[in-house]
Amino acid sequence: MNPRSEQRTDVSVNVMSFADLGSLAYPLKLDHYQRPYVWGKKKVEQLLADLAEFSEQHKEQDYYLGTLLLHRDDAQKACFVIDGQQRLSTLAVLFHALRGQLPDGLDFHYRSPLSAENLRYAQQVVHDTKPGWLDESIFARLRFTVISVAREDLAFTFFDTQNSRGVPLKATDLLKAFHLRAISGPDVAQVEHLQQYCARRWEGVQASGPRRRDGRRDFAPELFQRYLWRARNWCGQKRLEREDHNAILGTFQECSVRPEATDSLPLYPRFGNQLATRLCLHSGDDYHLDAAPAQMSTSAADLPFSLRQPIHQGLGFFLYAQKYAAILEELFHGAEPDEEVKRFRAFYQAVVENNSPYLRELFNLALLMYVDRVGHKRLLEFAQRTELVLGGVRLAKQYIFKEAPLKYLRDADHNLLDVIASAYRPDEVMEFLKHALSQGEGYDPVRIAEIRAKRCKGVQGLYLQALQEYYSQTRELPTDTARSLSALGLNEQ
Repeated sequence: MNPRSEQRTDVSVNVMSFADLGSLAYPLKLDHYQRPYVWGKKKVEQLLADLAEFSEQHKEQDYYLGTLLLHRDDAQKACFVIDGQQRLSTLAVLFHALRGQLPDGLDFHYRSPLSAENLRYAQQVVHDTKPGWLDESIFARLRFTVISVAREDLAFTFFDTQNSRGVPLKATDLLKAFHLRAISGPDVAQVEHLQQYCARRWEGVQASGPRRRDGRRDFAPELFQRYLWRARNWCGQKRLEREDHNAILGTFQECSVRPEATDSLPLYPRFGNQLATRLCLHSGDDYHLDAAPAQMSTSAADLPFSLRQPIHQGLGFFLYAQKYAAILEELFHGAEPDEEVKRFRAFYQAVVENNSPYLRELFNLALLMYVDRVGHKRLLEFAQRTELVLGGVRLAKQYIFKEAPLKYLRDADHNLLDVIASAYRPDEVMEFLKHALSQGEGYDPVRIAEIRAKRCKGVQGLYLQALQEYYSQTRELPTDTARSLSALGLNEQ
């Protein structure tokens, strides 16, 4: 086939067959910023079904598979696939199943373990569901509109504005691409090294979080939606809103700051990131500062960042994301937790997991902000107090809706997240929670009696039962909390 093309200075547009892709000047490759291969069973099965139906009913026609967007990089002698990786990867799996080899011109290397898992899964789906009448002749009839651009910035202008035919791009996919592109400079080797370094950090973020049964996961969307965006934007009380695609891009892309240097970042005041920890007054009215110990750690959880600090483009963005993914991993899933984290996990599994998922999201967010502010100091006490406050919301309301966390933050005397973010000592947070517990409606004796009268049936009863079972066995209680629970009979045998 002779491609029909329209030539412009930096852009070429060609209608090409699948075979034509193998005759391009450079092989098709994936760059560091590409997201993993994410097609699941439904997407692969749908493509197979479409191809089979077309092959059977339209024997002589071409089958159009949408647009491919390529960045033609003469320096690296490669055509990097900006949009189309999911379709081409799936077609390569099918091609291999039909012909026993990979198609010419496709030189894809997948850096993410998630890609490897999904590709193995796609192979199995093809093996199990491939229609008998589908054969390799279908590839001669596949057609694409191929947009090839010579400049990377132009490539991403197309990328950001065109709709994806495959899995819709998440905000985190666009953020990853934007911040990898933000790593630039005259030293090409240094830029490539930093891009690879940041891409590996991002893969670590994706691999964090709860383990799904099928082993396939990408924690980045949850991290940014439920934690990082909310931590920065759920402030004050008058204008609290939920996150969406554009809001996340606005916070972490449009409002990000260009760094002065590619490989270094400014730091902002926080606990553990200060020149001295104590001022001492000597005789003669002079004073000296006790220097803070230098903290040297390879753990991303120890990076000296804070949740509400400015986001710096490039390296700063990736290290920021990695830090908070690492903290959450350490709290919920990490091996060999310290004793305080062990006690926290026992409480979380016994009580918090029985609360409404919407209130649990607010608990988890408050927990991350607390650890970000003061570390693991009095972690179990904070968890108990916070859960008792949010548990009061659960016991007061028969139904908990999606807006419940925002309503609680709006209606409270002060925004809990702001109290945590501005605290210098754990005592400030504990006093706020103590006051909030005393003001809550959920532990009214009449209300508790009503729930108990139902013999612990329903979500409220099950939650109350979880509270009673936990507190009847533990003695690790703050004095004022113990008095509150005792007054309600929650810690009685």
